[in-house]
Amino acid sequence: MIDEIKPIPSQTLKNIHPKNKENRSYKEYDLEVKSASGKAFRIRIRENILNVLDFSVILIYVDEKRKYHILRRYNGKHIHRNQIEKNKFRDFHIHMATGRYQEAGFRIEGYAEVTDSYNNWKDALTKMLKDCNFKGDMSLNGFN
Repeated sequence: MIDEIKPIPSQTLKNIHPKNKENRSYKEYDLEVKSASGKAFRIRIRENILNVLDFSVILIYVDEKRKYHILRRYNGKHIHRNQIEKNKFRDFHIHMATGRYQEAGFRIEGYAEVTDSYNNWKDALTKMLKDCNFKGDMSLNGFN
């Protein structure tokens, strides 16, 4: 699923502006995307209103029954513990869906690795677009 080509218009990227959620401590933005083969995906961006280091850029596969499956999650800086490996860290990190975690009864995207590829949600989005085979003008010039 990650390798499937996912076209995305550059103008769509330039119009991404997370909005305040009512009675929530974060802003959020959702974008529906279809792969070249017709599979449905959703990009979800969350940004904490008070802490700019607390964010998530999430790639979700939406199956035929409209059930969500998180494939990747590019997170800000907070404590994370990999349940199987038992390692713990407080840093920017990327969650990846794995069969190993699913089979062990954990969240499918429970495994994460530390990254120094980004330090804000916009750069995390750029990294996710490159990592997950989105095609189009990936320059996010025009972001506010």
